[in-house]
Amino acid sequence: MSIESVMTPRLLAISESVPQGVAIADVGTDHGYIPIYLCLKNKITSALAMDLRPGPLKRAEENIARYGLENQIKTRLSNGLLELHSGEADVAVIAGMGGLLIAEILEAARLPLDCYVLQPMTATAELRQYLAENGYQICHEVLAQEEEKIYTVMTVKRGQMKVEDPVYFQVGKCLMECRDPLTPALIDNLLHKYMTAREGLLRSGREEAKEKEKQYSAQIESLTALKKECQTW
Repeated sequence: MSIESVMTPRLLAISESVPQGVAIADVGTDHGYIPIYLCLKNKITSALAMDLRPGPLKRAEENIARYGLENQIKTRLSNGLLELHSGEADVAVIAGMGGLLIAEILEAARLPLDCYVLQPMTATAELRQYLAENGYQICHEVLAQEEEKIYTVMTVKRGQMKVEDPVYFQVGKCLMECRDPLTPALIDNLLHKYMTAREGLLRSGREEAKEKEKQYSAQIESLTALKKECQTW
């Protein structure tokens, strides 16, 4: 089985966001496909495949052995980055989990790294807000689509990030600046989400829902403005 056959658009977008010639720590490695792919493409020098659970780590070890990469990729049981030691990695890949969990992993990490490649499955806006408020800078973002789902991959470094408009927590400013072709579809998905939520609140007729309805309306207005901006590309 070629490694290319298991690399989905999401996994490829994550892999392509990893800088050339680095050592990586792959948090929540699961099958180990990302470090395996990166090693086979000679993009990284070494990898530490980490997972909280023995089962996925065993699967990763079997796959690593299948491709003969035991010397380049080591495995380790670890809760997030807690078992990463000094000098073992330049970049951490934290992908395939919720944005709030990614924020918790960054918060608990003992060692600062040069770069992080983050791919949240949920709570992307909350993750962007955490990064902005905790000394991280999003240097680049790219989108990947699998069926109807659109995934965001962020390249993050230490630094200051000023977010001028809250709408950029929903749709990263990097996506607008680099004119990622999937950005309009991402905005459409977000508009559908907030419109559906607002309609549900309006149907409920509850007094306490009015403030939430205002928030959703503001999000819809801001996202609609971004969508119009995309139409000028």
